[in-house]
Amino acid sequence: MNAKLLTILLSFGLLLHTSGCQISPSKEDIDLQDPIQLNIWLTAGSGLEPLIAEYQLQHPELEIHIQTSTSTQLPAKLQTSFAAGYSSPDVAAIDISYLDRFKQFPDYFYNLTTFGANDLKNQFLSWKWQEVLGNDFIFGLPTDIGPYAMLYRTDIFALSGLPTKPEEVAKRIQTWDQFLKAGTRVYEATGKAFVNDLENLYLTLLRQSKLQYYSPTSQELIIGNNPAVKGAWDFAIQALKLNLSAGIAVDTQRWGAGLLNGDFAVMLCPAWMIDHIKSSAPTASGLWNVTTIPGNSANRGGSVLTLPRTGSHPEESFALIKWLTEPVQQLISFKSEGAFPSTPEIYDDPEIHNLSDPYFPNSEVGRVLSTAAQEVVPTYYGPHHADVETNMLEYLTKAEQGKLDPEQAWSLAIQVAQKIDTSFR
Repeated sequence: MNAKLLTILLSFGLLLHTSGCQISPSKEDIDLQDPIQLNIWLTAGSGLEPLIAEYQLQHPELEIHIQTSTSTQLPAKLQTSFAAGYSSPDVAAIDISYLDRFKQFPDYFYNLTTFGANDLKNQFLSWKWQEVLGNDFIFGLPTDIGPYAMLYRTDIFALSGLPTKPEEVAKRIQTWDQFLKAGTRVYEATGKAFVNDLENLYLTLLRQSKLQYYSPTSQELIIGNNPAVKGAWDFAIQALKLNLSAGIAVDTQRWGAGLLNGDFAVMLCPAWMIDHIKSSAPTASGLWNVTTIPGNSANRGGSVLTLPRTGSHPEESFALIKWLTEPVQQLISFKSEGAFPSTPEIYDDPEIHNLSDPYFPNSEVGRVLSTAAQEVVPTYYGPHHADVETNMLEYLTKAEQGKLDPEQAWSLAIQVAQKIDTSFR
């Protein structure tokens, strides 16, 4: 077993139980005694299951099995299967925050150039295509992305003397300094917090940077030397000191109540989070609107469909992922599941460009997200991004909760991040 892979594998600890499902093939015009078995590992919430069900209907010669895991569990399972030399899937979806980790082991994946994937380059956003590339290697095909929008409570903005129309809000809050000023105005006028928590604020600022925690050239941890990391941290702490954070984590019961009650005035929101908001606070419909975030654009989240070499049917698997990531299918997934497409040629489609949502009255959700998607700065994550970031958010939350002094929290976060990185080497 590759020693480096074993070290990384052991760092994951015990794997968690995952759920699985099977899509049965059509029984017409095919000998079901000998179907081609395709095993697909997806991250929960990918929204790809309905499309795969449609593909199954079109290809009765296949029998497609789907297993879903969290974005954390799936990489751990995949590395376990590589180490064991069996039980890996034909197709594996990898969250973008883990992809650079797997790029260290190209021998475990099919190079999609073998199947003509180079011809698909112009189908995707340039920055998204860049994320799937290695040294003369195409690791996968991009699925959804997470361009940012800024959601805001129109009633709280009105009470604070701030504009309420999306274009006026965008003009008023173009920079992060203006963001803080608007937040201070809201707090002084209404006593309301401006953001839900520091974690979401920190992540938004950091995702606007080309560099995160690792150097793209040396693969070394640069967390202590990258001003973007310290800048995002310091900005979040400044918001804390100005009483602008409600300290309410996303996807919690308090968050749903806060969205409805107006416990905070702004949500910095990647595209995939919009459905979380609507399902967590359905009766808050009409209270929120949508505009652009301050500064440059940013992306958070998204997956890549890869073909592990231990899979049994690479040609059939590539045909599947090629079909799943075509613009037509990505548009269908967006309309039905809210997964924002990585294929810009459909951004002018009325289903996206003219998209409005009654949850956000008089908004241009589709235009805001598609514009943001095209303006994203390419970002390098690095081999152990997810682990390091989890650590950073843990200590930032301790500072927010008053469990640690902010300076002490930063110092400890850096120290632990360096230990995490060392443990993988």
